[in-house]
Amino acid sequence: MIDAKNEKVTDEAVIFYDDKNQVGSINILKPELFQLEENEGFFVLNDKQEALIIDFVNKQGLQINVVPQFKFVKITKREKHPKSDKLFILNVMENEQANEVRQIVTNTLDSTEGKVLVIALPGATVASGEKIIPGKVMDEKSDGMIVSYKTLGKNQEGLIFGNETDLGKEFKL
Repeated sequence: MIDAKNEKVTDEAVIFYDDKNQVGSINILKPELFQLEENEGFFVLNDKQEALIIDFVNKQGLQINVVPQFKFVKITKREKHPKSDKLFILNVMENEQANEVRQIVTNTLDSTEGKVLVIALPGATVASGEKIIPGKVMDEKSDGMIVSYKTLGKNQEGLIFGNETDLGKEFKL
């Protein structure tokens, strides 16, 4: 976690950064310079927008570490939560070769074994402004969150599903 207690104000943006010059967040003042739409609301940067912002930050003598916020994972195991009839404990995997498993507690009924879907990783912020943090739900570890279109601010129902070729890839709106 970046303790962004410093700020640099330019005509284009206000950049919040820590004592190691690592950027924690940016308030964009001139969205057109970064190919952003005004009043776009919640969105994920495309590759060109990301490159423009990284270049701008670097020119300010600061560093930014771009980390995926939303990824496609495969549900490898699903079981009922021992303390709730309405919750499930999922084991999800981003990469079958690495065999690294992440545990997520959810109430979604459509999250069944074998499905590939999108999760919000710890550190991600969803459309409501809620920041995803690792924690426990009724004494069970939860390291992320299953996301729906609505969670990401889209006017569409349901979870976001993918297929095997999407596994481990970043999900961009």
